[in-house]
Amino acid sequence: MTEPLLPVVGIVAPSGSGKTTLLQKLVPLLRERGLRVGYLKHSHHPLAIDQPGKDSFEVAAAGAEQVLLAAADGWALIDYAPQRDADGELALAELLARFDAARLDLVLVEGYRQEHHPKIEIHRSDAGKAPLYPDDPDIVAVATDAELPQGATPVALPLADPAAVAEYIQARLRDGRFRGEDPRDELVRRCREARASPAEPRAGWLSIRVGERYWLAPIALAGDDPTHTSIQARVMTEGEAAEDTEKPAADGVDLAQAEARIHRQIYAAQPGARAIVGARMPYTAAVGFRGRSFEPVDPDGAHAFGSVPALTLELQELAGKAPKTVAEQLVESGACILAGQGAYTWGRNLSEALQRAALLERSAEIYTLWRQASV
Repeated sequence: MTEPLLPVVGIVAPSGSGKTTLLQKLVPLLRERGLRVGYLKHSHHPLAIDQPGKDSFEVAAAGAEQVLLAAADGWALIDYAPQRDADGELALAELLARFDAARLDLVLVEGYRQEHHPKIEIHRSDAGKAPLYPDDPDIVAVATDAELPQGATPVALPLADPAAVAEYIQARLRDGRFRGEDPRDELVRRCREARASPAEPRAGWLSIRVGERYWLAPIALAGDDPTHTSIQARVMTEGEAAEDTEKPAADGVDLAQAEARIHRQIYAAQPGARAIVGARMPYTAAVGFRGRSFEPVDPDGAHAFGSVPALTLELQELAGKAPKTVAEQLVESGACILAGQGAYTWGRNLSEALQRAALLERSAEIYTLWRQASV
């Protein structure tokens, strides 16, 4: 059994909005509620924990990549050669992994606005700056001194009442909506659930992305559920994504390898995608053979998808053409059909991606039955 990922709550706002001020009030309020809190701050200033002239500083200057300072009142690990993502930034997922998950209930993150995790925005009406939440679906609440417009999806919290913010965080932790979960645990669980559900794909592939890594698991029609060791762990980099478009088709197709490349390309093309479903579902696979885009005739499908691109590729073309082609189609649509295979859908989480796949399959079934009744 692996360690669960720590629940994360981000506090985001333009500079000078009072993020640190709110955090200083939140931490003791959360501690009063029995929560053990960690804190991660993204700083634009150079790291200055050690001091020139100290032994540890001189050893680090000589080339030590990591230095751990231990004292009677605590310790600090300084990493002078941290792992970075494709943009040269310190990856949030890598930093969160440094916390001791067994000793904390959540981590409050200040900064890392572009990363994907649940966030609370601070918005002051007199700051003269536009709110962030309309362009960031990860913002689940806004601590503000004004009312949010009608129809706004985040929860409005009173900025002047930090206790209300603390209560909101505790409530979401209690009902599991901030709960962290190892991606492999979630994939195993969702694969098992999908095989038992008539609405979800009983065959295909699921993947989850966290930071610069993504995990890929097969849903098998028969056989054992996937295990941690059978789930592929992949690294998401620009180099690998670009390389996939140049690989020629092989006579013998490695379906798992081809699927990994398709998912990687979709993640590269969809920055907001945190999960992908490659659903092998019969009605969706069948309507793809029409040779043109699929237009659902049921109201729910028509509203959710409009027109769904449908692609026809030979089996030998999957490794070479499918990754780039599918990813390009998904830029404009939340779903794409591959004739004879099924559908690809993405979402901000695995539940959303699976819901899209299930809705598309239902629409394809209704269309097929409608066509049969019209004959």
